[in-house]
Amino acid sequence: LAYGLYFLNSFTWSKALGDSEQALEYYAGYYQANPQDIRNLKAERGPSSFDVKLINVSSVIYQLPFGKGRKYGTQMHPVLEAALGGWELNTINTANTGTPIDVSYAPSTANDVTGLSADYRGQNIMRPNVTGAAIGQNKNGMVNNYFAGYTFTVPPPSAPFGNVGRNSFRAPNFEQWDLGVDKNFRIIERVSLQFRGEFFNVLNHTNFGIPNPQITSSAFGTIRSTYSPRQIQFALKLIF
Repeated sequence: LAYGLYFLNSFTWSKALGDSEQALEYYAGYYQANPQDIRNLKAERGPSSFDVKLINVSSVIYQLPFGKGRKYGTQMHPVLEAALGGWELNTINTANTGTPIDVSYAPSTANDVTGLSADYRGQNIMRPNVTGAAIGQNKNGMVNNYFAGYTFTVPPPSAPFGNVGRNSFRAPNFEQWDLGVDKNFRIIERVSLQFRGEFFNVLNHTNFGIPNPQITSSAFGTIRSTYSPRQIQFALKLIF
């Protein structure tokens, strides 16, 4: 704390690896533990579905130095105090790298159980073969061809397990600024009224969602979703 200014920063550098995030059964949730070959779980080793390599969160709180109890305006006229005193600004910046993407394909009905066993009640998540290198990720035009530079092919029925690793691609990065404005009005000694204005994604920065990861889909490689745009809300709170 210095002159009414607070600063806090949190940085995380991590890596989560594994061969599944669920029990080896079908689960209609976000993370599915469905290996393409139940007999070869070593091939499933890769980044966990919740792995985020880098996360940085910075927050700043600044009490404007005007009004009673602050550097300027201790003897301020009540009208000026009501207009200028007691203001506080706070902002949070959140930035992180993208989450993993598991590129897959839908096998034909005849090959849909190639990697299953009698005591496994899950389903196949089959991965294709791939060649090439990325040229389109996080660049202009990525919303229509996120995997530009890669060539994906469906493996033949005789060898249906592709060479794409589990969760071997990454979704776009995320960054957002949130802003808060507070103003306290003292009514009597033990009672005050607080006005709050909150601006989420105040810069209205576009953060793209996850591209379609199934190569047999006509929408493969396209991004058709975004995170929330700017949202504003106001509130009054009585504190006693």
